[in-house]
Amino acid sequence: MLPKFPGDKPRDLSKPLEQIRILVDGRLDGQRLDLALTTVLTWRSRASIHRLIDGGLVQLNGRQSPASRRVRIGDTIVVDVPPNPRATPDPGAGVEFPVLYEDQWMVVVDKPPGMAVHPSGRHLSGTLLHALHRRYRNPDDPSRDVVPRLLHRIDMETSGVVAIGLDEQFHQLVSRQFEDRLVGKSYLAVVHGRPTPDEGTIDRTIVPDKRSTVRLKLTTTDAPDADGLSAVTSYRVLRSNARYSLVELHPKTGRTHQIRVHMASLGCPLVGDKLYGADETLFLRQIDGTLGDEDRRQLVLDRHALHSHSLRFHHPMLDREMTVVAPLPRDMAALFCDDRA
Repeated sequence: MLPKFPGDKPRDLSKPLEQIRILVDGRLDGQRLDLALTTVLTWRSRASIHRLIDGGLVQLNGRQSPASRRVRIGDTIVVDVPPNPRATPDPGAGVEFPVLYEDQWMVVVDKPPGMAVHPSGRHLSGTLLHALHRRYRNPDDPSRDVVPRLLHRIDMETSGVVAIGLDEQFHQLVSRQFEDRLVGKSYLAVVHGRPTPDEGTIDRTIVPDKRSTVRLKLTTTDAPDADGLSAVTSYRVLRSNARYSLVELHPKTGRTHQIRVHMASLGCPLVGDKLYGADETLFLRQIDGTLGDEDRRQLVLDRHALHSHSLRFHHPMLDREMTVVAPLPRDMAALFCDDRA
């Protein structure tokens, strides 16, 4: 996520990013200015940050400073973002998504696969949140200005239900339900093979995969003294054919990559999963932009076959339980059109 300066009004993402303000905290204390910016502006290379500093676009406490200057807790860094000649003046333009439910307090959408939920890294436009700001923000008229706030997130490749608060009090109340694990979530996944048994609970701790060359890859362990995060997922096979199974999953915890890691631990990785499938070098080639036709044939789908199917929560303003459902997307359903597959 883009950094937010304490006290600033919510940034209007319907307009291009022009300036970033950063309050130095304990994480950045004592770092060189260039390294501190590299830590926060993760989507920029150190070379590009040096160009910003050398070009006079970075100020530390109101003054231009060299890249080697040490920052301290409480310092303010201001970065003027140079205009991108290829950037759209409307970062949310052309972003489309079905609305599953909407009232004055919230909206629930069916996010398509391949769309980032919020701006970060290389995705500084064209995200779901940009499009929501385009739909609801009106900062020139405070009486009509609505700030969309995400209640939860799903990965860029994952499709399905995403809930957004349109009212600050509603957002706080429902966010607490997420924190207290009172929200019911169900996912649908298409996996290779068929899990055995057809129904069960996976209770396996998730730890970094030290055997992998990919730093962010995770794995599971049953070691009782493992230094990892406990993770529990219940699953049920809904349908199978000769190659794939459609599985309903209910994560009881919310660990990073939990469903993908747990299904891979059963020997049934998600179709299209470049990181937890049979060959993790597919993930590296995707990052490099060098995936070939044979790679795509091996993956079957261009994205991992995971869909946020339903969300169940208590609507505090209407004082009733709500369940919102997003139908299985076509690319996943197509894997079962021919049972001889």
